[in-house]
Amino acid sequence: MEEMNLEKEMTVHCGKVTDSMETLESLCREEAEKLLATLDVPEGRQVEVPFWTKDFPELIAVGKFSCDNSGKVIYELDFSQSTL
Repeated sequence: MEEMNLEKEMTVHCGKVTDSMETLESLCREEAEKLLATLDVPEGRQVEVPFWTKDFPELIAVGKFSCDNSGKVIYELDFSQSTL
């Protein structure tokens, strides 16, 4: 079985470039929460997932998913790399 490169294949699209940053941040958090249920992050690794707008592709944030000490997948959204 071929190993999937999550960092190259996984992206999230939500919102529009005309949405407020507050709306986009909220949408990104909702999508990140959905990913928590399905994402399997290898221990000791961090998976970065870009969050883009749906209409005209602008980067909203980068989600950084990793495991905490108990093995639970957690995330942080980095909005500092946004192109909006």
